[in-house]
Amino acid sequence: MESTTFGNVNNTNMSGHINITTTENGSYLNQTFIKREDISATTTLVIYSVIFVLAVVGNILVILTLIQNTRMRTVTNVFLLNLAVSDLLLAVFCMPFTLIPMQVENFIFGPFMCVAIRYAQGKFLFIVYE
Repeated sequence: MESTTFGNVNNTNMSGHINITTTENGSYLNQTFIKREDISATTTLVIYSVIFVLAVVGNILVILTLIQNTRMRTVTNVFLLNLAVSDLLLAVFCMPFTLIPMQVENFIFGPFMCVAIRYAQGKFLFIVYE
């Protein structure tokens, strides 16, 4: 817990929140503000989660549609199938390994996974443009 006092303002920093107590006309006002980093981390988590779910569900639907319907087996749809598979692999194998280190501010998966994930990200992106 970190506490500083500036005249009539008491600034206490505890677990990402700032509590400010001021005196104004003889009364005390207690206000709690959330740090920008907390909002940013929450927003990033929500956006990544939505993109992850949409990518997995959408690409599985595209893959199933193109595999089940024999009429859909054209050259263009084979390229779409390739794109859907690549995008699914990118979402499943790369997004979690990018989001978690961003949230904890440290890569916790070890040196092998650090190299393997960077290789996979490059490879899955190359498949898209191949």
